[in-house]
Amino acid sequence: MTTRLRATRDYAHDVADFAVALADPAFHRARLDAGGGGEVERHRTTGTPDDGTVEVVVRQPVPTGQVPPAIGRLLTGGLVLRRTERWRLSPSCCAGEVEVAVPMAPVRAEGTMSVSGTSGSGCRLAVDVDVTVTIPLAGALIEGVVADGVRQLTRVEHDNITRWLDSQEGREA
Repeated sequence: MTTRLRATRDYAHDVADFAVALADPAFHRARLDAGGGGEVERHRTTGTPDDGTVEVVVRQPVPTGQVPPAIGRLLTGGLVLRRTERWRLSPSCCAGEVEVAVPMAPVRAEGTMSVSGTSGSGCRLAVDVDVTVTIPLAGALIEGVVADGVRQLTRVEHDNITRWLDSQEGREA
């Protein structure tokens, strides 16, 4: 069984600013910080924010209280998400794919992301992800809990992204 998660977040910055951010490893570290830590395992940029690609891999621990008990019993040492994002950058639209794996656990998520302009000078980040848990009988329940956890994480990341974009205003790219 699979649970679909769709989320959008609006920013008061344009797509070009978001593309510059995606190409900067400091952006990804700042995005993780308030979510309980984590680390950028790999960040590779090819080209420029106007015409390029970015691949970023992050490892992110999930706070103990947010781990579904059925999954917590399967893990030793806590729940750590390994998220791989691949972005195609442009100043008018950024598009990407995301894969999330939980090492040593039957949990996986994959889907798409995009950053597009909104009316005015802002942009919208849209995420469309399918969460799959391969535990017989309890999988659907756990998927719902995982999807709720991801929604909460996107709220925290939204605040971090907003702060980072705001702090870059007026700086030379």
